[in-house]
Amino acid sequence: MSYKILVVDDESATAFGLKALLEREDVEVLTAVNAQSAREILDSGSIQVLLSDIRLKGTLDAEGLELLRFVRDKGLKTHTILMTGYGDPAVMQKAFELGAAYYFEKPVELTTLSEAIRELGVPNALSGG
Repeated sequence: MSYKILVVDDESATAFGLKALLEREDVEVLTAVNAQSAREILDSGSIQVLLSDIRLKGTLDAEGLELLRFVRDKGLKTHTILMTGYGDPAVMQKAFELGAAYYFEKPVELTTLSEAIRELGVPNALSGG
């Protein structure tokens, strides 16, 4: 079986770094740097895991939560992991209310991220995993 992960981060270096770490023979990793591109990718195919930053514009906006709503409202079978460099208990609570599988504050330990992705059904998530 082939798995697809969508990594969404407005810092392209972060998105491509995660892509390099996550991609395997049986795991395809797609990247997006904004919510609009992410929605188009989510609409176009079967994504098992959405790994998204919450703040995609460097502002107080929470586009990651908007993507979570999009997944829920479309009825997609996509597990969502949200990450943020700006931890906020209220945002974390909202993320879980909207159906997030995980919420991590950056920097996220790679072993923690790998374990979370494996628990969502994607084997050997990171190099060495």
